[in-house]
Amino acid sequence: MRERFRPASRVAIATVVAMMALTACHDGGSTTRASSTGRPAGSPPADSVSTTQAGAEPCTFSGAPDAAHGGDGAPTRLLTDVRVGVHDCYERVTFEVKPMPGDGVGPVSWKVAYEPGPITEDGSGRPVAVKGASHLVVHLSAQSADLTKADAPPTYTGPTSLAAAGASRIQQVRRTGDFEGYITWVIGLDKTRPFKVTAGDDPSRVVVDVGD
Repeated sequence: MRERFRPASRVAIATVVAMMALTACHDGGSTTRASSTGRPAGSPPADSVSTTQAGAEPCTFSGAPDAAHGGDGAPTRLLTDVRVGVHDCYERVTFEVKPMPGDGVGPVSWKVAYEPGPITEDGSGRPVAVKGASHLVVHLSAQSADLTKADAPPTYTGPTSLAAAGASRIQQVRRTGDFEGYITWVIGLDKTRPFKVTAGDDPSRVVVDVGD
């Protein structure tokens, strides 16, 4: 005589369903992605994205429209990154560099000043359109490719024109020169504004903040 099928109890079925639901929750959490960038969700490092909001930071900006320079005599560096960030009382452009092969870690020479138009490309002299009513020009003793190697691999592979969502001061950041060991980027602004420049290490960088 065959043994008749005995259906499982309601309690046992409920227990199995609960365990399956719990497993699905854990598996789904591991594939959560930040909707705007596609990277794993989490807190990004400071200034790592072009739309950085810093609403929790106190407003401590101070600056002037006068030309500024620093790092005099520093050797040519290699540009590796350019970022634009939006903060409560200022907007920021960060230029990150690294040493040439064989050189020690250290600063980069820089000069930042307002310059009248028209904006032209270094070397060729061709006009370059940069958005904004006022142009803050950044000169760095750097280049975006390692010319010490035969194939001259690029060290900066990002865009040559950047903008930040939500920016009200910075209209555009555009490269206008990479010539004979010097790089030029122009920060197009809605008007002439006070700015300040700071330089840092680990990694080496030049930071331009534009305020009100």
